[in-house]
Formats: sequence, C-alpha cells, structure tokens
Amino acid sequence: MGYSLGVRDSIMIAHSFKGAEFGPAQGVHGATYTVDCEFSSLNLVPGSNWVVDIGKALEVLSDVLSVYNYKNLDDLEEFKVC
Repeated sequence: MGYSLGVRDSIMIAHSFKGAEFGPAQGVHGATYTVDCEFSSLNLVPGSNWVVDIGKALEVLSDVLSVYNYKNLDDLEEFKVC
C-alpha cells in the first residue's frame, strides 16, 4: 500500500486550429485547462508523515505550467505545425 498527494492548478491559453473542418475554431480562441498532479510514495517522510510538502508541490506545478499560462500556443515552437 502506498500514499499519494494530489494538487491542482489551472492555466489559460490561446490557440487556433488549421483547416476548414474546424469552422470558427480556425480563429484564435481561448481555453482553460485544469491540471491535476499526483505525487506517490511507498513511505511517508519520517518526522512529518507526509508524501511531499504540499506548498512545494504546488510551487513545482505552477513553475511547470508557467511556460504555457497566458500564452498563445500558436507562437510556441513545440506547437508549430509543419
């Protein structure tokens, strides 16, 4: 049996689709994504009895998501279509 801790954050992005089949979504539009992150461990941290510091977990998730938060994904190289 293991232990887990889940944290949640959200990001807002803008993007568009290419192709007539997407109709009005071809134009730039926004979306909000909720991101759940779960940390798991077979053992709790001795002395504190937690999986991970919840504040640190939230900070790490926020840092990871900051790359995309309030960005237009069309402008980011990793989302460019060939």
